[in-house]
Amino acid sequence: MKIVLTALLCCLIGTENFAQSQKSTNPKELYLGVRYKDYHELRDLKKLNSTVINLHYGVAHLRKGEKNLLFLSKFENSNRNNDDFQLRVIDVVEIPNYNEVYYTILVKGCSLNGKNDTTIFALTIKEEGKYLKAAKTWKLDKPTGKISEFPSIGIKCINPKFHDEMVVEELELSNN
Repeated sequence: MKIVLTALLCCLIGTENFAQSQKSTNPKELYLGVRYKDYHELRDLKKLNSTVINLHYGVAHLRKGEKNLLFLSKFENSNRNNDDFQLRVIDVVEIPNYNEVYYTILVKGCSLNGKNDTTIFALTIKEEGKYLKAAKTWKLDKPTGKISEFPSIGIKCINPKFHDEMVVEELELSNN
């Protein structure tokens, strides 16, 4: 009888924890560990921008309602098909006080002291010009697999309006 009661209690606690996690509004609790093939599988989220960092990681700027999020995902073998891959969410960062009239999130095109760095992501101030000022920056910490806040000193980000033009300029300079 004691074993039956213990098993029943464990089931009830497990069900309660699952129900609480389904009610959670904390993006980390909702999405950490979720596996997906395409961003469309992540219900209630709208992808605004994404990029592949390297063969192991990808980062995306997503929106859920009024919340803006950075998702760090890791490429892994698919659970469904051995010849395919899936992404697993390994970190989620909420971007506070984001206002798209004044700011933009860049997940690519940032450099540190003039050197391109694909592991830097920035909340930038919308302005005219080839570069945008970083108001807040984050960096992928590869050893921990987390996105960490990073000082904005020395960070420059290419304005997406000028990105293609600047790539052509850089190619022309390297060919001369």
